[in-house]
Amino acid sequence: MAAMAANDPFTAIAPFYDLDFEDYYDDVSFYQSLAEYHGDTILELGCGTGRVAVPLAQSGLKVTGVDINDAMLAVAKQRMGARKGLTLKRGDMTDLDLKQTYALVTVPLGGVQHLASVDAFVDAIAVMAKHLAPGGVAVVDIEAPHRDDFDPTPQPIVEHWTKPWAGGGQVSKLVSVEARPAESMKDITWHFDVASKTGALRRITTMFTFRTITLPEVTLAGRLAGLRTVAAFGDYEFTPFDTGSERMIVLLQHTDEPLPPYSTLSDDSRDAEEA
Repeated sequence: MAAMAANDPFTAIAPFYDLDFEDYYDDVSFYQSLAEYHGDTILELGCGTGRVAVPLAQSGLKVTGVDINDAMLAVAKQRMGARKGLTLKRGDMTDLDLKQTYALVTVPLGGVQHLASVDAFVDAIAVMAKHLAPGGVAVVDIEAPHRDDFDPTPQPIVEHWTKPWAGGGQVSKLVSVEARPAESMKDITWHFDVASKTGALRRITTMFTFRTITLPEVTLAGRLAGLRTVAAFGDYEFTPFDTGSERMIVLLQHTDEPLPPYSTLSDDSRDAEEA
């Protein structure tokens, strides 16, 4: 695990990561709603800089955040400050045993899509199942599959944004994506061009892979771990997932429990589950 962390592509760009999500809190309210129904203990795998974990803890929930990257965890710790309610741990979401269970076990905003293999994805779902308390729910939030994910044509570098940076400078984020449809993978490159107020320019680049995952794959991985899919949403407003959805938010629970009231299973599927 130490070797993996040392080579983690997010170490170098940890200071810039939250610039992508400065005003993005839609998923936080989604998890708060689930906590009202299932319980106030939350395990977040791949918590990163604490964008989700910190506001959840600040709202009174008991949150444990796990990430493999020390640089990202340092940002989360700084964001939380001296306030109580958040426990941060370094760990690998594919190989973890905290010896306790939680009402919610989550991997927000595409965290599992960074896993390098299908086996690693299956292992991560098994870790979620291991830490899921009776009556709880596991949440896998990923990008919905899109036709561009299966287009092998090289894409141009695109500037995503330019924003102010420390000391009167600015930073620009440029992105390049190249799909490998046969492997359900994308090679993604992020360039951060940092300009000081005097005009000095430096570029920080990181490259990583990103997996395209379908709903049947999540359901199968859940089944291997003893979980069943009880709902799939296309946004954080609990809208049922369909072909035009931008996100695919899949909720899983232990197979021997009654379906929650928000389940998106069809009537036939619900009857089969309850039989």
